[in-house]
Amino acid sequence: MNNNQNISTRREETLDRIKTLREKIGKDLLIFAHFYQNEDIVYFADFVGDSLQLANEASRCRDVPYIVFCSVSFMAEMARILCSDKQKVLTPDIHADCPLAEMADIDDVEDAWKQLSSFCMDIIPIVYVNSMSELKAFCGKNNGAVCTSANVKKIFQWVIDGKSKILFFPDENLGRNTAYSLGIGEDEIFVWDPHGHNNLKELKNKRVILWKGFCYVHKVFLPSQAEKLKKQHDGLKVIVHPECPHQLCSMSDYYGSTSFIKKTVEESPSGSAWAIGTEWNFVNRLAQNNPDKKIFPLAESICWQMSQITSEKLLSVLEGLLLGEERGRITVKDEIAYNARLALNRMLEIG
Repeated sequence: MNNNQNISTRREETLDRIKTLREKIGKDLLIFAHFYQNEDIVYFADFVGDSLQLANEASRCRDVPYIVFCSVSFMAEMARILCSDKQKVLTPDIHADCPLAEMADIDDVEDAWKQLSSFCMDIIPIVYVNSMSELKAFCGKNNGAVCTSANVKKIFQWVIDGKSKILFFPDENLGRNTAYSLGIGEDEIFVWDPHGHNNLKELKNKRVILWKGFCYVHKVFLPSQAEKLKKQHDGLKVIVHPECPHQLCSMSDYYGSTSFIKKTVEESPSGSAWAIGTEWNFVNRLAQNNPDKKIFPLAESICWQMSQITSEKLLSVLEGLLLGEERGRITVKDEIAYNARLALNRMLEIG
């Protein structure tokens, strides 16, 4: 038996074992998975979605003793915050951290807030869901909210309607694309560099303050990639995630959250052609599930942190449950959870 056959055999054994244990545990367990997960994980998930969908589902499923959250760590923490105290949230890999979430830490945000507040008190902090719990708690304490790429426009509008400035962190591209979509011009945007000099005098006529951060998965997509594919395929539509650079979003036919991309492509006419700028696992699955359409990735960009969640690690969590062990258990300090829940609930109330 060659190496590929050995790998295939081990994979099938692992998947069979997961299926058996999943059936034994039964209704005491729910498995959540993000859209960016690989096929083996998605196959066993009770619910697959983007950040907003997963947050909504976690806030509703309050009677199931165990939730295994297959995603990067900040999403599992979000589920822990929104679930009831009686529930246990587990993850196959507690070290699957999001690099974007780590581009803003609580010390830097509090330092920025102190400087900004000395210049202007009328600021509302909005944190992207791709962030650590401490930052969600910071927003909860300071009358702010969390947002996802699916509802960021509604959250920004909520602040704008209140006549306040927005401090948005940590994704600059998402903030810029959202601001532009609401008619806020470049001359009304200030980029806060946590590791550089920030001239507070320039803030006077600014409406949106953006943190200097980015998602490496979406930063690699370029207008030239879209232009090349458009030349190769007649009638091709380009749809990208709003974490992509503004130059690409502005020339694309559509841009929006992962769930928006999924819905738009699935509901498009048979025979239509799409170039998609987001994580490769998701684009590949969308292509497989829509064989009547031509679907291309702008580039093969993979979230390697999501890829740390494997079927072998999922199996380990399930084996632990049958042994009375809570492997990969997620915990959040009570005070942080309380304030983060305020910010998350504001998000869910706004939409």
